[in-house]
Amino acid sequence: MQHRFGALGRHGSISVTERVIRTLKQKWLRRVALIRGMDHLAQLLDDFATYYNEWRPHMRLEGATPDSAWCGRPWMAPGRSHKEVPVHIEQRLFSEVHVTAYRLPRVT
Repeated sequence: MQHRFGALGRHGSISVTERVIRTLKQKWLRRVALIRGMDHLAQLLDDFATYYNEWRPHMRLEGATPDSAWCGRPWMAPGRSHKEVPVHIEQRLFSEVHVTAYRLPRVT
C-alpha cells in the first residue's frame, strides 16, 4: 500500500481531508502525553476543530480561516507589504496541547 496525495483544489480530490488529518496527528495529538479516554479525546477534537476553523489561517484561502471564508464572517487581512505588526491581535491559549493561537479581530 502506498500513500499518495490528491490534486489540490480539484473536484473529487481527498487532499484537503488528508491535510486536515495530518495536521491533527502531527501538530495537535502529538503534543498530548496521554489520552485519558473517549471523553478526553472528544474534547481534544473539539478544541482542534475550533483552532483549525476559527484561528488557523490557511494558505489556500489566502490567509483567511475556513470560518470566515465559508460562513460569511468578515476578517481583517494585512496587506502583503504590511510592515508593522497590528496592536489589536486576539490571542487564545489551547492549554491541553500548549498551543497559542493569534489572529486579527473579526470585522463587525
